[in-house]
Amino acid sequence: MNIIECPQNWRDLQNKVGLILEQSNFSVEIEKKISSIRSLIEIDVYAEEKIDDRIYTILCECKMWKSNIPQLYVHGLRTVVSDIGANKGYIITTSNFQQGSKDSISNTNIELITWNDFQRIFFKSWYINFFSPTLVSFTFSDYDPASIQFFEDYEAIPQERFRLLVRQYHSINRIVRHFPHYIHKEQPKEFSSISDRLPLSEKLFLEDFESLDYLEIPFAILEEKHYSNFLVLLKTFADPIYEELDKLNLFFDYED
Repeated sequence: MNIIECPQNWRDLQNKVGLILEQSNFSVEIEKKISSIRSLIEIDVYAEEKIDDRIYTILCECKMWKSNIPQLYVHGLRTVVSDIGANKGYIITTSNFQQGSKDSISNTNIELITWNDFQRIFFKSWYINFFSPTLVSFTFSDYDPASIQFFEDYEAIPQERFRLLVRQYHSINRIVRHFPHYIHKEQPKEFSSISDRLPLSEKLFLEDFESLDYLEIPFAILEEKHYSNFLVLLKTFADPIYEELDKLNLFFDYED
């Protein structure tokens, strides 16, 4: 899966790590200075998550070195994690690790991971806390299907324009149904493949009578592989459609 495109440099890496954690419901500080037993230390990404009124703390060091990460550096993070009582430490890198580094984390709460590993580890939390509720927030509507079906005020809007808006509206709804809703997070079957639903051009399940041509959706949205970019593209496309439909007063009247 790909939440965000690959970082371009070490600062971009730590900022993207921080953003994903923040959107996964962590409180995040970038380049936080921490007083350990031995000295004042700067942590690339410091994150806290509150679970049942208990604080879960992780420290992330983000490195884009051309050489392998040395064992001594790993020992340094182990010491800091132990000194401040953090729950977990991650070294996130685009390079490799010395064999001694890999051996030194055995039976510890330190993980040596790549950028892709990081996205995989936090994808479900990110999806449940950010992607799915954000998707619902800008695509949910209470338009009355009967009002859409029997609309005929073509002085307010040209008939062909209205038909296009409705096709676009239904296409957006079709896409939203492709992604499990975050409130179903306790249903394992619903979430078994959430990280493998893009690009839509390859992954979107269509009924027998449908095809991608059936969808009134820009090609860029159908081809997008990164979940964050997909969310931005879909919102940019959907917002003016909903705005135009809202003006036609097609909503359910709950007081009737």
